[in-house]
Amino acid sequence: MSALTFPPHLKLVLATHSVIVDRSPASLLEGAPRDWIDPLKNWIDADNDGVAVAYFFRQYALFLSAQFDLLVNHGGYFHCPADELQFTRSANYGYPMLETVVSSDCFRTVSDSERYEAMHFILHEQTSTLMATFREYAKVSPITLWENALSSLIWLYANVEKRNPRRAAEDVEWLMDAANWQPMRKSYMLLLLGDTSLQQAVTEPIRKTCCLYKELPAFETCTFCPSPN
Repeated sequence: MSALTFPPHLKLVLATHSVIVDRSPASLLEGAPRDWIDPLKNWIDADNDGVAVAYFFRQYALFLSAQFDLLVNHGGYFHCPADELQFTRSANYGYPMLETVVSSDCFRTVSDSERYEAMHFILHEQTSTLMATFREYAKVSPITLWENALSSLIWLYANVEKRNPRRAAEDVEWLMDAANWQPMRKSYMLLLLGDTSLQQAVTEPIRKTCCLYKELPAFETCTFCPSPN
């Protein structure tokens, strides 16, 4: 694993995942995650903390899929701990959204044999750490948060599978193995995907929990909701 001057063209690639590189936009969420909850509730007009945190991880899913997209297609990722990630409020067609802000100094290249180490870092040092911090201050199921975070990842690998089925199969097999999620005791990808194929997963409801978007005035119940009523 090595540092590398960040390829400028990747800024455009990452923008499609709502990731901003080397720019400090307005409307950043200030302070630590516990300080973000009330601003998030105001931003999305949420009634409780758990809904705001669930919304955060539905938006964070884009950064998670961006990291894996970088590993699959560009041989790199952002090796920075959770407390170095920043998030800014934005709007898209009138909908309240979040964008992830990251420094290009954190970009690292990896060999093919190192990608699983990078995947573990993304799941633990970034995603799981953020979840644990938020859950100290808000009551929300970890299954809901992981389903929200992994949703975009399933779409990513469903697309990878069409052009590189071997790579998709290898990465998903790794993600489905609970041993690779240690020190967590389970694979949340296995809990979500089960024995459903990637192509089925992007066309059929597989979630066990509601993402809670339907609790927000700006959004409606989605077609993948396990409890639409």
